Amino acid sequence: MISVATLFTALYLTASSSATAIRRQAPVTPTVKGTPQVLGVVSDPTLDRDSCGSVLMGGRVLWACRDTEPVGSDGVPTLPVISSTASWTDLDSNGFLVLNGDTYPMYGSNNNNPFYPIQSDECGDNSAGACSDGTRYAIWPDSPPLVTNTAADGTVTAYTWVTKGHIKSDLTNLSPDPDTSLYKVVYSPSAAHDALPTVTLVDEAFWAANKQVPYGAYGSVMSSDGSTAYLYGKSSKGTTALAKVPAGSIEDKSQYQFWENGAWTPTPPDLSAGDINIDNVSAGGQGTYYWSPPWSSYVWIGQPGISVSADFMITTSPNPEGPWTEPTKFYSAQNGNATLGAYSLQANPGLGAFANGANDIYLTYTKTDIINNVGIYSTPLIKVSWQ
Repeated sequence: MISVATLFTALYLTASSSATAIRRQAPVTPTVKGTPQVLGVVSDPTLDRDSCGSVLMGGRVLWACRDTEPVGSDGVPTLPVISSTASWTDLDSNGFLVLNGDTYPMYGSNNNNPFYPIQSDECGDNSAGACSDGTRYAIWPDSPPLVTNTAADGTVTAYTWVTKGHIKSDLTNLSPDPDTSLYKVVYSPSAAHDALPTVTLVDEAFWAANKQVPYGAYGSVMSSDGSTAYLYGKSSKGTTALAKVPAGSIEDKSQYQFWENGAWTPTPPDLSAGDINIDNVSAGGQGTYYWSPPWSSYVWIGQPGISVSADFMITTSPNPEGPWTEPTKFYSAQNGNATLGAYSLQANPGLGAFANGANDIYLTYTKTDIINNVGIYSTPLIKVSWQ
């Protein structure tokens, strides 16, 4: 006789499989239409910001960034360093971005506090996570929040996985595969217009250091029907693996399944497992996963693995687990004149990429320039249209 537990498990797996059925369509080969347009920069002139990524939230666009410094009246960044900040940008009634000349203006009340709170055991007595021994806890998001639910009243729930990096002054990690923290991000439509979403720490070690893949930290995407969250994690040795979980069960690790040896399993694999890597799921560097309705495909856009140039790569797949096409370069933007001239390449579908039947993507990256002997960050904004 089949037990009730077995029956429920079978029903869950069947429902999960049917909701995210494997697509058998041919892979998409993207082709750029015309010449990409450099629209300007995404900017709050009062803040100097590193590595911003965006997500559509409540009819606006939320940006989450890494290290941020206030900009003084002389235009020079000054202390304190804030490990993460966030801001809003606006969309028009059709869902397209609203430029002010060549600037896509950011706004929001950061109050010089980290968007992702630094904990007491992360040298959290300052906004940078700086420790007395000269090391630092770099609580830096690699991807923006993943929206998992928008309630009838407009309340938005999202999540972010952030590796608990502990670095030396030369940026080397004291723990190459640290714990991964899970943060919950909630936006309330009744909050003040400038107010940012609230962020709470769910679990400081949601994925364990040196044992588990940091699923979600490398990137994440919702299934085309919004029922399932797909979470990509990358180890220090370059293995990129995939997990999935129902959208309403992000905080419950017992509901996760993991892609291993060509199948889904409820048992989390070891970080060193040899059968969890997904070929061509990225070009190796930082980037963005998203679902493209015009292509009926999942897309990754980002940078090559070891690169400080604004060379945008793309790969696509009808399914989150693949097969993914071989990554190809489709656009090169202007590099900054600093040693680390360009990095943190991102795609931003929430800026109107698919509004009114469009098939576009908006690109951003961190451009670093030395101006009057001072390092300055900027976030160029480029529109690419596809054939």
